[in-house]
Amino acid sequence: MVAYITVEGIGRVQKAMTGYARRIPKAGRRGVWLFANHLSKALRMTAKARGHKTTGYLSSEKGTHPRKLDKDTWAIMMPYYTHYLEKGTKRHWIPRMYKTQLWARKHGMSFAMMRAGISGQGTKPHPFTAFVINRETKNLKREVEKQINDAIKKGG
Repeated sequence: MVAYITVEGIGRVQKAMTGYARRIPKAGRRGVWLFANHLSKALRMTAKARGHKTTGYLSSEKGTHPRKLDKDTWAIMMPYYTHYLEKGTKRHWIPRMYKTQLWARKHGMSFAMMRAGISGQGTKPHPFTAFVINRETKNLKREVEKQINDAIKKGG
């Protein structure tokens, strides 16, 4: 016995699937973009809450922001000195610069006093980025899924 199956309307199905093939990856990228923006905002807010706001660069949108590296890759750009905040430093020499003088003045000490402290013992670590990244990464899957589901609902 031979059974024949006739499928009608296959053109409409293919047309609908073609739309999803474009919309779903785009929605996934949008979800990652939204997450990158949310993560950079959370890093700025945490830096500000922890008192890393002397110059304001770390806690500003100019200092900590998402940057698209290629089609599917985003990076959170942060000031160069974030590494020193996170890990601390060994003993080192501090040149006299306006920003370091400003920092010392805002913290109620002379520049010479700050230089002596850092050149004698270095700086203590103040880690905060790993905590924020681990906390916010839990939201990544939810954000991407939400964007994909919205794209499917709009298409269907």
